[in-house]
Amino acid sequence: MTNTQPALIRAFFASFAEGVLSVSAERQADSLELTPQRVKQIMLEHYEEISKHYFDILFNPLAIVHYDTAEELIAILRSPDVAPTLKSPMDLFRHVCRTEEAHEDMVTEYRRNFTALLSGKVMSLADFFDGFPDGYLKDANGHQEREVQALTQVVVKAFFAGRRCAGDETTGGVNQVYLFRLLMDNMQCLLHAAPVAMDDDIDLTEAFLAVCRNEQNMNTMLQTMQAVLMEQGSDTV
Repeated sequence: MTNTQPALIRAFFASFAEGVLSVSAERQADSLELTPQRVKQIMLEHYEEISKHYFDILFNPLAIVHYDTAEELIAILRSPDVAPTLKSPMDLFRHVCRTEEAHEDMVTEYRRNFTALLSGKVMSLADFFDGFPDGYLKDANGHQEREVQALTQVVVKAFFAGRRCAGDETTGGVNQVYLFRLLMDNMQCLLHAAPVAMDDDIDLTEAFLAVCRNEQNMNTMLQTMQAVLMEQGSDTV
């Protein structure tokens, strides 16, 4: 799926930023508006942390979608030709992306998303879809289990990484609305060729069915979310 890698990258940036900004908003209550200038300032405070968490959180999901098995990638990384060249996380990313084209696309999407944050906003759905030529992104068919699992893992892990970076040490009580909104938003990037049009009065289940395209994908998303929350030691309310 050509959607998968760019969707995972946007999901990381959107979710990490939401984690950081949600802590800031909760501390300030409604006394300080999160203007683009304020968002830019907050994200600049976490400039160096973004790249570290990007590697930690995205490495495994990218491996999952580019390789059939973990053993296949491990064999490449341990091979005599490759192992001596692995000097930095970026060297590992060249191989986890599998092809030079995919690696170049990853760098392009990283820069697009980072530039959006430094201009004081998360990349919008419209900007995401407008960044690709007609026909590049596809509507998904059937049960995309592996891809849905990977994106859900990125959303939940990046959100909590952002909250920890912002100084939130709590392990429970995070409002699930944050995660539902992030999943609703980013599943569109993964499974659709364009933003999903929905009525304002649509209920939550119908909305998730629309963005997930079918019940199997929706159940995979919800089950994966709960599993990752347990790994994070967190409950939602």
